[in-house]
Formats: sequence, C-alpha cells, structure tokens
Amino acid sequence: MFQKQKNAIGLEIGDGLVKAMHIISSNKENKLIGFEMVEVNFRDGRQGIVNAMKEVLGRLGLKKNDKVNISVSGESVMVRDIHWPQMTNEEIRKALKFEVERQVHYKNDEIVFDYYSVMDKSIAETKTRVILVAAKKDLIENYSSLIQSSGYKCGFIEVDTFSLLNAFYINGPEVAPEKTIAIINIGLEVTNIDIIRGKIVGLTKDAFVAWNNLVDALPEEVELDFDNVTALKGLMGTDDVYELVLFIMNALSNQVRRTIEFYESQGRDTVEEIYLCGKLAMYKNMDKYLQNILGLKVIIWNPISKISYKPKLFEGKNIKENSLMLALCSGLACRRAFDIDLTTSKKAEQRNVVLGFLIEYRALFYTALVVVCFLVGLWVILLSQIKVKENRKQELLLENQKLNEIIKDIESLNQGRMLLGEHMSVAKALLSHRLLWSQKLYEISKNISSEMWLKEIDIKELSGAAARDNTAHLGVLADGSVAPEVAVEVRTPLVLIIKGIVYSESSKNLLGEINQFVSNLNNDEGFKNDFNKIELKRSYLDKFGETPVMNFRIECILKR
Repeated sequence: MFQKQKNAIGLEIGDGLVKAMHIISSNKENKLIGFEMVEVNFRDGRQGIVNAMKEVLGRLGLKKNDKVNISVSGESVMVRDIHWPQMTNEEIRKALKFEVERQVHYKNDEIVFDYYSVMDKSIAETKTRVILVAAKKDLIENYSSLIQSSGYKCGFIEVDTFSLLNAFYINGPEVAPEKTIAIINIGLEVTNIDIIRGKIVGLTKDAFVAWNNLVDALPEEVELDFDNVTALKGLMGTDDVYELVLFIMNALSNQVRRTIEFYESQGRDTVEEIYLCGKLAMYKNMDKYLQNILGLKVIIWNPISKISYKPKLFEGKNIKENSLMLALCSGLACRRAFDIDLTTSKKAEQRNVVLGFLIEYRALFYTALVVVCFLVGLWVILLSQIKVKENRKQELLLENQKLNEIIKDIESLNQGRMLLGEHMSVAKALLSHRLLWSQKLYEISKNISSEMWLKEIDIKELSGAAARDNTAHLGVLADGSVAPEVAVEVRTPLVLIIKGIVYSESSKNLLGEINQFVSNLNNDEGFKNDFNKIELKRSYLDKFGETPVMNFRIECILKR
C-alpha cells in the first residue's frame, strides 16, 4: 500500500556552473522539489567553487545532515571492462583485490574503486562482465572536501559516465533491448560517451573535446549564436572564425566516430542510434550536423523529460531552457540503476579491516594451507572409492582440475612450509578430539544412498559468536573451493556439520531419504560413538533444472 520514498540531492560542477537538483524518488516516479543553478567565479579558484556550492545548496533549503551526491571525470578516472567466468559477487570482490593494480597500473593505496557486474548472454559460454570503476584517491578526497567545505555531508561519489547512464535508464526513452545505442553528453570540458545494449554497458569513455575548445578558439569579441552558427561566416573580413568552428565540430565528431569504431571492432554489435544532450546540443541543427557526418540517426534527448515537477515552483529558474545540460545532475538525484560509490572513507575502512585481518592471522593461513593439503589427499582417496553416475563424470573432471590448481598453489608456498614446525599445534589441537577423520569420512560415505551427494563437511563451534575464528574443514567443498582456515585454539563444545543434496527423478520422498541417512548414522556403531547427538537441523526444497532436489544440513555434536 505504501511506497518507500527516497530523498536525494545531485550536484554537478560543469558548464561553468554549479547545478543542484533535489528529487524525491519512488518506484513510480521521480519528483523534482528543488533546482538551483549558479555561475562559478573561477578567478577565486577553489574558494569560488565552494562559494557557488554554498549558494546553490543554501537556496535549496537543505539541512546540514543532508547528503549531497557528486560525480567525477578526467584522466584520473579509469573504467575497465573485464570478462570473467560466471562468478558470484563475493568471488568477484575477492578476485578484484588482486586484479585492480594490474588493470589500472596504480597501487591499491593510491586509488579507490568499485564495480558493476552483469551476466552477458551475448558472449560465448555466458561470461560475467565486470565494469571496474577506479579513481585516484586524491581526486575523490578533493571533491569530498569541497562538499564538506560548503557545510554539508558527502553522499556517494561516482563517475560522470555512470551518472549519464543512470539518467538515461531512469528518464530516457524506451529502447528495444536488442538495439545498441550511444549516449553522448557534451559538457564544458569533457564529452561523456556511453554505448549500451539493453542493460549491458558496452563502453564508457570521456573525450576531452567539448564546449571549452570552441570558446577558447574564438576571439574574445566574437559571441556565439546558438540559433545560427553560419552567421559567423564573414566576420572580421574572413571566413576564419566559421572555419574554426567547423574544425572544432569535426574534432568532436572524430572522437565520437573513433569511439564507435573501436567498440564495433571488438566483434560487438553495430551502433544504430545516438542520443545527444549537453550544452553543445543546444546549438540549432546540431543533431542534423552530427547525423550527416557520422551517418547515424541522432536524437536530441531531454534528460528531465520524465521527471515530474510543478512549473510554477520554478518560474525564473530557466529549468526548461537548460534541461539539456541536466543529465549528470538528474542522474545523481534520481533512484539508482547502478550502485557505484567511490567514497574514500568507506573504501579505506573496508581495506583496513581486511588488511588487519590478514596480518593478524597470516601465520594461521600458512598452517591452514598445509592442513588443506592433507585433507585434499583424503578427499582424493574418498573420490576413488565412490561410484559416480555417468551424468556426473564431466563435473568430476572439472572438480579435479580445480584441485590440481590448488595443489600447484600449495607447492609454491615454500616459505609457508618453513613455518610448518612452528605451527603444528593447530593440527594437534584438531586431532585432540581423538577422531580418526579418514574412518569417519568412510562411515559417512558408506551410509549415503545413490540418490544423495555431499556438498560440505565442517567442524564449527556450537556458539555462533566464535564460529568464524574456530572453524576446521574436513575437506574441499563440492564446488571445488578451498576449505576455510583451522583455528589455533579448538574450544568445546564442537559440532560436525554435514551439508548435502538428495535428488530423485522417480521418487518424491526426498525427505525420507534424508531421514534414512540420519537413521543410518545413528545406528552405525563406528560413527555415532564420538557424538552426543546426530540430528537433521534443516532441509529445504529446490530444483536442479527440472529435477526436484532437497538440500539438507545435519549436525553431530561431539562428545567432550
């Protein structure tokens, strides 16, 4: 019945202006409740920008706790398109920790980064596309301090091209998902170019040919006429001014053409249309000029055409006349189609937590890797004793490849082996429960049915608060990933957790299969003697393709 509404303030420093929009967003609409625009006095340097920001945000009537969103661009901003195998968000975050420096050629402590991922079905074998967005830390901190100097708090910081994309996805026209288009925003110093196909971001680029190139090239006494560029012809006794304007226009067109040609040269789809906005788009017949040069249909796009507002509230603020320049500002204030945030405080805090954790437990990691090597051997022996159905053969081959990669990584840790003698206490603590794990694994495999397979076998503390620091895996997970680390100190009581899946194409009594497995464990003298209790803790129904499967979790509480 009630829809959650969100207030957002988008602020843009561009076109020689500071522009701010205050928008209330819901699932149905984006409603504009405030808009201000002030010229910047660049002769006062940084203070001139701060003064303009104070004036704009003050006119909006914001509270000091309101957060202001802003975007950045320039040579210190880097966007990279990475193709990886199918991965979860957690796997992407782990991989990016080691991939970022190679992609942007800066050290991790010099940049902040975020990413946007999507499954691209147009790529063979269906890859995960990761759009990595990174910026120099000093650039982000500079923009953040500008907002703080104006007396307000900084919300999120993203890059201009993603603000432009957000504005188009939220306020743009309906475009067929199979159509590839380019979105171009020609600003004061930078031209933002985005190429998309449906929700797939194909390419983002900042070109440094824009309005300023045109203004700086003209004599001071020449005033530009938005309605009639040809009126410049014949000024000052020559056609130099007119030719100079055409030269800048052609330079901009060449930047757009090269960007599109580069995109298409990667074996991707052909760009069919261009949507144009920005200050230079306000020139009369600018769309027709670019259309003739590029040979593509060019459409003038109004970035606020779908934002609702009451015209009477904005009389005298020229919002309609300047609407083509509000793409970035509106993209920062509307509801989000992307979740990109380069705020340094958040990124630094996350990095410090991870770095501190790695330093504190680095010795444990080395020892855990050696234990994993031992457990991997047990797992290989177990695999040799289990009869796998024909439809599982291919999956086992893939899992064996992953195991081989893990073994190669372990063999390369020569330094870790040297520390083995100092940290064998971890392995001794694990074995202090007097359980012969190879025998237990054999007892488990003996009692499972042919309709059942195991995903994971863990030992964890029964208390949830200490589970993260006191976990020891008995093997490698079914998806081939490395088991978590072994704790230095094993506390009691502990619980053996068995996770798995039961499936049957003919039988519907999946829960009965699980209960029979639990009953078999309880009746097995060789298994149950070391446990106080063996019980089914959780089960839920799922599907594997069209086949119903049931996931289960069995907990076996160890005796003291």
